Amino acid sequence: MDGTALLRELFTPDEYEAVRGHADHLGVTVIEYVRRTAAERALGRLHLTEAIETQSLHLGKVSIPQVDRVRCGGGASSPAVERFLDTLTHPTEGD
Repeated sequence: MDGTALLRELFTPDEYEAVRGHADHLGVTVIEYVRRTAAERALGRLHLTEAIETQSLHLGKVSIPQVDRVRCGGGASSPAVERFLDTLTHPTEGD
């Protein structure tokens, strides 16, 4: 087993193949692709939070900048990866 059982349950077969295609294009495993994507998203959120906090301290009010999701190799990103990253961004109340 290659460690992707959980990802195969999370994604539909078509979505998993799209994620696998992105990973193959980058020359990494599916697990590494998801891990890197999640880490980049978390780091981006951290920088955005720090920028908003800094701005609110200096200006007294917060403006939220437009944030674009990173696309893989110029193509559209996978809906499954987007949902996965959204669950990291907005965990359910039970988490």
